[in-house]
Amino acid sequence: MTITGPMPLPRIVGGANDILVDADGHRCIDLFSGHGTVWLGHATPRIAAALAEQAAGVWNTGGLKMPIHAEAESLLQAFFPASHYPAALYSTGMEAAEFALRMARSVTKKSGAVGFARNLHGKSLATAQLGWDNSAAPPVADFHRLPFLPKVSESEALDALERTLAGGNISAVFIEPIQGSGGGHSASPDFYDRVIRRCRAHGALAVFDEMLTGFYRTGPPFFFSELTEVPDQILVGKAMGNGFPVSAVIADRKYPVEAGMFPGSTYAGNPLAAAAVAATLREMRILDLPTRVAAIEKIIVAELWALETSGIALRGRGALWVIELPPPLEPHRLASCLYQRGVLVSYAGNLLRILPAATIDLDHLKEGCALIAEVLTGKCHDET
Repeated sequence: MTITGPMPLPRIVGGANDILVDADGHRCIDLFSGHGTVWLGHATPRIAAALAEQAAGVWNTGGLKMPIHAEAESLLQAFFPASHYPAALYSTGMEAAEFALRMARSVTKKSGAVGFARNLHGKSLATAQLGWDNSAAPPVADFHRLPFLPKVSESEALDALERTLAGGNISAVFIEPIQGSGGGHSASPDFYDRVIRRCRAHGALAVFDEMLTGFYRTGPPFFFSELTEVPDQILVGKAMGNGFPVSAVIADRKYPVEAGMFPGSTYAGNPLAAAAVAATLREMRILDLPTRVAAIEKIIVAELWALETSGIALRGRGALWVIELPPPLEPHRLASCLYQRGVLVSYAGNLLRILPAATIDLDHLKEGCALIAEVLTGKCHDET
């Protein structure tokens, strides 16, 4: 029987590193990694032990500091230039983006904001409007969503940004350097440097959303690491908690946190999150992540680049890849088939996403990619 719709969602009961096990005992290679959050693998022993130790003590202090906070912030600071500092720890990327927006509005005394089409910065009223069609909700005044590649060229996108900034009321420009959910499109380093410089010229803050690209996922420590300019704010999360809900705003020291920015929230910087961050970042220091990510990219390119000859686009870098499918291929059907055959990927619209853990067994990755190539270029049948 040919699969015509998505299979019922499996109930996962266990797993380790790059393998998940469902309630039926079905094992699969996890190329989804919990939306890319489980960067160092499921049930990583030292991270699990650190969380268990903190869970046996204090969970939430309501913003009061513990030693674990200082350790987490120190380890996080080491990833960034001395000109920047961890301004706040939060629980989600959307929450971090909202605080970055509040900080920008506070320091610039401007209310507007800019994003680029199909960039994703969260699903709140404000953050969604920056990148996605949020037509079901009323528009936010002076929030602009500008065209992005491939709909326009880099020069056309820059011209649109210049015209918008010239209006004089833009506090921040939000940038997702590689679209994690919008098709994997990315501009040149020169484009992003020019965006940052134009923000500076017009008194707006450049906000780099590195929730998905950060912590070596695309090769360098962060995408901005290879630019000439440094953004005013960097949003990070996902990988730095290895699946535990945590995010952070890294800000230029020219912009200290002030009460008027409303920096706190109920769970912001709770000790459990701080323990997850500290343990995960300690683990990253042990692993040679650039070498691991280079090996992951090499296998994905070798196994999947030939899909281009079938009209299937592959875009990405390092351990962040998007497969864009032409009609009549159906992502939900293909993802269902892949799961039945032992590979878990995510899908949305006409896209499949591949986000393996840095610690994935490379033989598993090669096996998973070979199955993806086979399923995408062949026929998928339900054999049960």
